Amino acid sequence: MNTRLSSRLNASRQQGAVLVISLLLLLVMTLLGLGASQSTRLQERMAGNQRDQEVALQGAEASLRAAEALLSPTRPVVVTCRTRGGSACEAYEMQTLVDGSNVALDLANQADQWWNDFGSEYVDADSLTNVDDTNPPEFVNERVAEARDVLSVGGPGLDVVRDFYRATARSSGMTPSAQVVVQSTYARIGFE
Repeated sequence: MNTRLSSRLNASRQQGAVLVISLLLLLVMTLLGLGASQSTRLQERMAGNQRDQEVALQGAEASLRAAEALLSPTRPVVVTCRTRGGSACEAYEMQTLVDGSNVALDLANQADQWWNDFGSEYVDADSLTNVDDTNPPEFVNERVAEARDVLSVGGPGLDVVRDFYRATARSSGMTPSAQVVVQSTYARIGFE
């Protein structure tokens, strides 16, 4: 009889233990699930931001190549672009842009209004997928300097003129906050 009595006492002590252990396990699994979903959300945002940066970089690179092609005397490719006024742009070569202190402007940090006034839109950007049509890639060509060399080999000299240009292009990705600005220096050689 003592064994019956002791088994009844043990059974009455263990009735709530399974419930408590089950609830603790459920709590741990819930916390693990919430952590995993938060990590997935963060990775999805990072992938979206990376995509925005890549689209912006591709647009800026395409626009930069168009700016360089306009500076080329042989024009190896046909460039379709337009100024903000709607006219087709040519090899628009402005002088070096300076501020009031005669210091060259940092075009990467110019406001949108400045780009609207001086930039040319790169129209062939439709080939880039998901580019916002309200902010197409744009570029500016600046004439930076002229360097003259005299080549003379046993006779009268031949002047070689190198005109240096800075091509600057910018583009935004799927969101305006993802902006990329790229620059290159271009030299055009002529003889006089």
